Amino acid sequence: MTRAPSSNGTLPANFRVTSAQPTVSDLDSIVRFLVATPASDEAKAANIEGGMTAVVVPRTVYTLGLFRAPLGWSQVSGPLERSGDSVTAALASGSAGRPTIRLRIEFRRIDGNWRLAASSLCQGVKTVGLNVYCNS
Repeated sequence: MTRAPSSNGTLPANFRVTSAQPTVSDLDSIVRFLVATPASDEAKAANIEGGMTAVVVPRTVYTLGLFRAPLGWSQVSGPLERSGDSVTAALASGSAGRPTIRLRIEFRRIDGNWRLAASSLCQGVKTVGLNVYCNS
């Protein structure tokens, strides 16, 4: 079951996508939760493959405001490509004064919920040029 956004688009503090077949909207909500909400490190860790050791990346992106209003945006789109407990989707994101980023990202189902894959998190770090350590 996906813990869906409220009617005003706000994601719950304990947001996770646990449905067997995630939708584009589900995956977009994971990305939005990670980079555009002030959720706790523990909540964000539950949505990334690296858990607490990787939470520095979404925390940094959120703090910088790169991919959230008013400076930026992000959008996950299809087509989704599924292979077992892995699904890939397209991500487009942008920020004021930077070119739009377009890449394929992967999500993995771990312990019953979908998480942004470490390899995709690190690819994002490299693409944006963040000065944070990332090991995938």
